[in-house]
Parts: sequence; structure tokens; C-alpha cells
Amino acid sequence: MALESYLLRDPTKADSVLVWIRNSPMAKVVHDMTSGHTPISLHAVAEHRAKRAIGYLAALLMESRVVPTENFDRIRLEVWEREFFATLPNPSRRALLRRYATWIVNPRFAEDAHLSTKDESSRYTVSKAHLIAVSELLDRLDALDLDMGVVPQRIFDDYVATRGRIGKELTPFIRWARTQGLTRLRSEYLKTGLVAAGGSDDQRWAWVKVLLTTNEIQLSSRVGGLLAIVYGTALTRLVSLQRDAVRRDGDTTYLSLGTEPIKLPEALGLLLRQLLGTETRAVHDDNIWLFKGERAGRHLTTAALTAPLVKRGINLRSAKNTALLSLARDLPPSVLADLLGISIYAAERWSAHSGHDWADYPRARLTTEPG
Repeated sequence: MALESYLLRDPTKADSVLVWIRNSPMAKVVHDMTSGHTPISLHAVAEHRAKRAIGYLAALLMESRVVPTENFDRIRLEVWEREFFATLPNPSRRALLRRYATWIVNPRFAEDAHLSTKDESSRYTVSKAHLIAVSELLDRLDALDLDMGVVPQRIFDDYVATRGRIGKELTPFIRWARTQGLTRLRSEYLKTGLVAAGGSDDQRWAWVKVLLTTNEIQLSSRVGGLLAIVYGTALTRLVSLQRDAVRRDGDTTYLSLGTEPIKLPEALGLLLRQLLGTETRAVHDDNIWLFKGERAGRHLTTAALTAPLVKRGINLRSAKNTALLSLARDLPPSVLADLLGISIYAAERWSAHSGHDWADYPRARLTTEPG
């Protein structure tokens, strides 16, 4: 059995895992799986309500290769959507929400592995809140006997004004509905102060120099900090990177954050290779994570990654914002999304904040491509 072989490789780890299994809220689930009463799958784990416990069990099953490695946050969301949509009485609204979730919301969880921990499940929580907000808007339109295609702009604007931030966060849904020909409504993204929150480029590169040269910060935090500062990578995305996201070609190192691999600068690539070498010598030789956590089957938490950086006065949020603004000025949204693994909607927002208008990019490409 895969789990048995996994535990036997490290008796110390096996003891801690078995103690957890006996005392965990998931003890009955494990028993039912081993006895054949419950299928051994991540969907079966996600159907239970013990938030932290299901994340740990999912991680254990994936790292021991009992089940294929998948994005557990996405699976949790799909399970929640199935239950939530079943409560909606209007079948046409239910079908609309399911289509929107399938096409727009769920693809945000496209990367293979992203395990849920207390500080790493924000996308799951935000996605749930967003779908609930969309459902409430549709309920309000039903109460007014209005259809998306004929609702006056002023009524939608009034609704948004009374809902505050939640109202503004309906923008992705409204813009998607426009592309589907379902409405003529317009909605603008909430002004978040991202530009003001960004620091200077000089400060950002000064922090890069510190992280490239210091030996006073642990290697995982140095590499993670550099990836965040240079590429604006979300911390939850960083800690969930797997080792196979790194590719070596001679002295060149590539990292896949999205669909297109990024060729790393030589100094950063060297540090990343050192991190891979350090992790290989660790206890868990079969560890799949680039940033390995202390607990069996878990990657490093964002809090553990950033703590040493905070002590040195490095403001990752500021640096990440500055990096994304800089990249959004130089790259069109579609390219930015492919490189960084962010949604096209997020890429478009950063482009808007950067002040660069890429509206003519497709036409420019068509007129400049060789013959």
C-alpha cells in the first residue's frame, strides 16, 4: 500500500502521523476509506467540514501518492458549489451561476497543487463570497422582476452603492455577462490604492541586492522573497510551487509560474538550484514541494516564509505591487497572465493601474508579424 510504504520510510514521521490520525476529526474518514465504505479520493475528503484537518489529510494522501496530486482548494470549492447551487430555487439562475463558476471562477485554481492551510485558503474563501454576492444580485433582480438584459444602469448603480465594496466586486461577473451578450450593464473595478501601496523601484532593487548577497536569512525565505519582489508572485502561489516547476538547461534555470516558463537571472537561478539541493538532502526524499514545510506532507506556510524578511524591514506587499505595475507597463495582459499564472482579469487590472493601454496590442501584432 502506498501510504504504508510512505510511513515506513521515516519511523519518526510515521509515529506523528499515526497519532494525528487516531486523534483527528478525520479518524472516521480514514477508517471508512480503509474499510472500503468511503472512496479514497480528495473529493471525499473535501465533503467534510473540519477545515484544517481535511487540508492535512489531503496533503498526506497526495504526498504519499495514494491519490494523484491535484489542487485541493479547487476541489473544496467545487464541492461547496454543488451544495450551494442546489439550494437556489430558480433553475435559470442556477445554470447561469454554474456556467460563470465553471468558466471564470474555478480556472483561478488552475495550478496543479495548492493545499489549504489557515493562511493559504483566501482564494477559496473569496471565491465563495463572490459567488454568494452574485447570487444576491440575481435574487434582487428577481425581486424587481427584472432581467439582466433590460435592467437599467441606474438601478444597478444604486444596488452597488448600497453594497459598498461587495457591490464593486461584482465587476468580474458583469464584465463576463457583457461578453456573453447577457447584459449591457457597465461596472468598474474598486479603486484599491494599489499604486499608492507600491514602493519605489530603487527600494525594490535594494532589497533584491540584500537577498542575493546576505547569508543571515534562511535560503527558502531569500528565494521566496526574490521571486515575490522580482515577479510580483503571490505568496500563496510561491509556497505551493512543486519541485518540477523548475527546469534546468545547462547553466540556465527556468521556473514555471504560469503556462510559459520564465528564464531566471543567473544569480537567482543559482540560489534556486541551491534550494533544490538543500531540500533533496532533507528527510523527505520524496518531497514534492519546492518550499518544504516542517510538518509531514505540507509545504512552507506564507507566515514562515515571510517572517525573516519582515525582521529585516523588507515590505513584500509594497515590492510585489511595484513589480506588478512595472511588468504590466511592459507586457500585455495576456502575456502577463501566461507568465505569472494570474487570471486575465487580474492582469487587466494591473495594466489599468499601470496606465498603459494595451487595447491595440492584437491589431499591432497582426500588422507587424512577418509575411
